[in-house]
Amino acid sequence: MDGTTPSRAQIRAIMGVLTSREALEQAMAEHAGLIDEHDRGMSHEPVWTAFVRGFVGMLPLWVGAIPTGIAYAVAARSIGLAPGETQLMSLLVFSAAAQVSAVSLFDAGTPILVLVGTAIAFNAQLPLLGLAITSQIRMGWLSRLVTAWFLTDGAFGVAAGQGRLRLPILLGAGVSMYVAWNTGTALGILAGQAVPDPRRAGLDLLVPLAFLAVLIPLLRGRAALLAALVAAAAMLLLSSLVPSGVAVLGAGGLGSAAGAWWSRRTGGRP
Repeated sequence: MDGTTPSRAQIRAIMGVLTSREALEQAMAEHAGLIDEHDRGMSHEPVWTAFVRGFVGMLPLWVGAIPTGIAYAVAARSIGLAPGETQLMSLLVFSAAAQVSAVSLFDAGTPILVLVGTAIAFNAQLPLLGLAITSQIRMGWLSRLVTAWFLTDGAFGVAAGQGRLRLPILLGAGVSMYVAWNTGTALGILAGQAVPDPRRAGLDLLVPLAFLAVLIPLLRGRAALLAALVAAAAMLLLSSLVPSGVAVLGAGGLGSAAGAWWSRRTGGRP
């Protein structure tokens, strides 16, 4: 054996150093929170399997999404929206809070610009979620558009709860909620068509009830509760002074300011 050819012992030593280095890097990543127990071994998971995992992870939330979608559709039909218009809103807007509030404001004759402003206000958290996603996942412009279309708070929560944030899991969760919401809307349209006069049946009450169904799960912590109480009090005061659409936006702004003040005062504690 000449001097330029490494011996078996030297090869084993080199492999041992490389293996130790990989183990050290993985340990450092785990210590820094970049890898968790669940995420280990998932890096080579097929894309379709990850998508299905995200889709299935969202299924427990269907219990709330489908009934709320039914309530929205029945309420939308009760104020005169056609079945196609009702379903199209769910396909394009895809936001329970925005759609339920839009139905309520539309019934009150609120100008279209106020409706659009209200929908944007109810989804103001989505740009922040988008920034959090793009800081962890590299995406092209097409992937960004698709992700933005299906992005919801629940989809982000499900994807983030399954280890390192991965695009197939996030999209699977988002598509799952999209299917649930539009299924609920379709069922609500059928239910609304079965009732000749939804207002006489008292189904117009589903607008505020559906809105409460969206709101109540969000009231976690004193800051959120304070924001809701301030917004409700402001709405009662402003509704007698300004148009309803302006009152909604004003009450929402005051409630958000109160919640932010409380969070800063308590250092972000619940």
